[in-house]
Amino acid sequence: MPAFSCSVILFDLDGVLVDSTRSVDRQWRIWSREHGIEEEKVVAIAHGVRTIEVIRTFAPQLDAEAEVRKLEEREAADHDGVVVMPGAVDAVRAIPAGRWCVVTSGTRRLATARLQLAGIPLPAVLITADDVVHGKPHPEPYLKAAELLGFAPAECLVIEDAFAGIRAAQGAGMKVIGFAGTYGRGDLREADAVVSGFAHLQVSLEKARLQVRVGSSTVASREKFSTVREATSDDIPAIVALTNAAFAVEKFIEGTRTDDAGVTEMMSRGVFLLGLAEAQRLVASVYVEVRGARGYFGMLAVDPARQGQGIGRAMVRAAEDYCRARGCTAMDLTTLSLRPELPPIYRRLGYVETGTEEFHPSRPLKNGVECYCIVMSREL
Repeated sequence: MPAFSCSVILFDLDGVLVDSTRSVDRQWRIWSREHGIEEEKVVAIAHGVRTIEVIRTFAPQLDAEAEVRKLEEREAADHDGVVVMPGAVDAVRAIPAGRWCVVTSGTRRLATARLQLAGIPLPAVLITADDVVHGKPHPEPYLKAAELLGFAPAECLVIEDAFAGIRAAQGAGMKVIGFAGTYGRGDLREADAVVSGFAHLQVSLEKARLQVRVGSSTVASREKFSTVREATSDDIPAIVALTNAAFAVEKFIEGTRTDDAGVTEMMSRGVFLLGLAEAQRLVASVYVEVRGARGYFGMLAVDPARQGQGIGRAMVRAAEDYCRARGCTAMDLTTLSLRPELPPIYRRLGYVETGTEEFHPSRPLKNGVECYCIVMSREL
């Protein structure tokens, strides 16, 4: 039985302690219809992200603070389907005071209302959207919670139900257990373990430390790759082979996706980051370019035999870290209109559509099909 040893446990609220998914979904859909915005795009990123950031993304022309007040007043009054998660009350009561807290993307008013409705005691530390400048997936909320609790981030264990929260926790240097429910297990692969509820967790205090044991029905984390490094010219043939294998699904382009000359030209403008697994075997690559205050990544390739294991998401994070370390405050990517399965994946990583561009393929398109680039962006 896998176990985590920590000093404190940091709980997300919605989807972990309280099941408010139907209320959140319902209110965002009402708001989207009121403003003529596609509901599915909003709902795809709304869970686990501060309300004000969702509004600024989809309706920058509105008074965001006024919209937040209106939306969260509705949510606070909408109790239909809002219930305490099974085992949540017992779990927090088993932890000594001052050794747990709640970190939520909701406002303090909404968080307090939800905790009271669920019968969960108010923690000594409650971090809400009102307490931070940057919400999840930025690590600020979890770093602030650790500071107020008086423990180093490495001593904290986070329980989260959304990818934005998992990314925030990991960015803060904390271990994280994912709660499947709001999102499926596949969407939570970046967590150190995934469970379906408190029934699969055992929390105990042993020698002044909290021990969290994970039941056998969970999905434990797995190795994604051991090293990320910048490519050199010696890596070009391997990058070409991996890219062409990964992009073989793009049947609408004649021939292969790239060649040595194409990768060489790209490396004159930016870098390729390589994900290396056991025995330094190449399993993923991504092209990254710094464009002033904005970063860009593209041509993300994962070994077809390793797809579906969270490697792509980890490479996106590596690209973002690379650009953030070089002063970038935002990130852009482009995906093709003929790959409609990709935008929903990137939305779950915090990206939203911000425009379109012409597609200039190095190979001709088959049968005269039309294709354009969809630009997606997010703040770092």
